[in-house]
Amino acid sequence: MTVADRLRSGDVTAMEELAAQGTAAPDELAALVGCLGHERKAVQRPAAEAFAALAARDARVRAALDGALASGTLRQRWGAAFALSLGGEPPPAIVPVLLETLGADDGDLRWAAAAILLGVRDRGAVAAGLRGLLDTGNAAQRKMALYCLRDLDVRSPDAEGAAIGALADADEGVQLAAMAALARIATDRGVAAVHLVSALETASERVRRAAAAALGVLGERTPTVVAALEAAAASPDAALARAAAGALRALSAR
Repeated sequence: MTVADRLRSGDVTAMEELAAQGTAAPDELAALVGCLGHERKAVQRPAAEAFAALAARDARVRAALDGALASGTLRQRWGAAFALSLGGEPPPAIVPVLLETLGADDGDLRWAAAAILLGVRDRGAVAAGLRGLLDTGNAAQRKMALYCLRDLDVRSPDAEGAAIGALADADEGVQLAAMAALARIATDRGVAAVHLVSALETASERVRRAAAAALGVLGERTPTVVAALEAAAASPDAALARAAAGALRALSAR
C-alpha cells in the first residue's frame, strides 16, 4: 500500500511520516487534503498538523490549502483554515471560514474557530464580521459572535447596541450570550443596567439568573440595580437567589 493509499484510509502514522520528512508527492498531498475533511477529529487534526509541518519546507502546500479553503464542504474548509492557523499568525484569508464555522453543529469546532479568531491581527475586520453575523447568522453564529465580541473587548456604541438588541433574540442561548457580552463591553453602563434589570425582573428563569450575574460584572451600583438584586436574592429560586447575592457582593466590593 502506498503512502497516498494509507492517507486515503485515514492512517495517522502516514501523516506523521510525511510531517517528519518535510515533503510530499502530489498524490500524497492530494490525499492529505482529503483528510482535512475527515469526519473523525482524530484524523482531521493530525492532517492539519502535518500540513503545518510541510508548509515550512514545501511551497506547494499553501496552494493546496488555499484550494481546500474553497471546498464544497464546511468540514474540509474548516480543516484547511485550522491548518493555516497552526503556522503562526492566522492569515486574513481564513476569517470567512472561521465566521462560518461559528455556526457549525459541533460545539468543539465553534469554540476552536472562536479561539483562532481572537488571534487574527486585523481585529477591526474580525469585529465587523462578527457584527454582521448578528444580523444574518444562525442562532449558533449569533451566540458565538457575542461571546467573541466580549472576548475581543470590542467597546463601541455599535457593539453595545447590537448586544442590547440581542437581549430580545428569539433564541435563549443568544440572550444569555448578549448579557455576558453587554456586561463587559458596555460603553454606557447606565443604559446597559436598565436593560439587564428589565431582564432580571421579567425574563425566563435561566435568563434572570444570567441577568443577575451580568449586573455584578457590569458594576453599575445604582439604587434601582441594588433593589432589583435584593428582590432577586429573596427569590424562592435558589439558583437565582445565589446569583443575585453574588452580584450584590461584587457591587459592594467595588
